[in-house]
Amino acid sequence: MVIRQRIRASLWLGITVAFVVLAAAPAQAAKAVTKPPTGKKRDLVVLDHERWLDTLKGTVKNFGKASARDVTVVVKFLDKKKKVLGTQRVSAGDLRSGDQSSWSLAIQEKNRPATSYQFEVHAIWQ
Repeated sequence: MVIRQRIRASLWLGITVAFVVLAAAPAQAAKAVTKPPTGKKRDLVVLDHERWLDTLKGTVKNFGKASARDVTVVVKFLDKKKKVLGTQRVSAGDLRSGDQSSWSLAIQEKNRPATSYQFEVHAIWQ
């Protein structure tokens, strides 16, 4: 009887700890990029991004009239003081005019303390 109570208590403690860890995970809700596109690169825009633990996901869209080949998203990882921790790239493939594509990036260890990001999108125009 005592053993069953201890097992049950241990099980509930384990479930509670797991729930707290998952709830406190550094997940960030999807964020829309609020800056309007400007300059020459305004045709390719990162619409939104979302971080979950060590993965950064987002969506890039081609607002231009031409097709974009070999679209690459360059992500700068910034700390709380806006100091650049590092840079990573991810390919989003080819985008015709009006198309959008999702991308996902495994965050390198040195970039994981990042609290914000800057995006640049590059492509070969056809």
